[in-house]
Amino acid sequence: MIHDHDDIGPWSEVKLAILRDYASAYSTIMVGHKKVRLHHAYIDAFAGSGQHFSRRTQKMIPGSPFNALLVKPEFDEYHFIELNPKG
Repeated sequence: MIHDHDDIGPWSEVKLAILRDYASAYSTIMVGHKKVRLHHAYIDAFAGSGQHFSRRTQKMIPGSPFNALLVKPEFDEYHFIELNPKG
């Protein structure tokens, strides 16, 4: 299949799920801190493309930038870094 997105295997899908769950838990903990309001930022130094093509399901799935933007409660800041212009 020819397209502008990365083809990813099951291991990458698992990695994205772990990262999504970790970011959600981290954000919940940071916002829930009672003694002092903690500013928290999401920094992804290898952001890649916003979505990927799953070899397993043959469907598009969200990449780490989209997953981060969907985390509730939201982060105070987002920084996505990708040196490859094609993601």
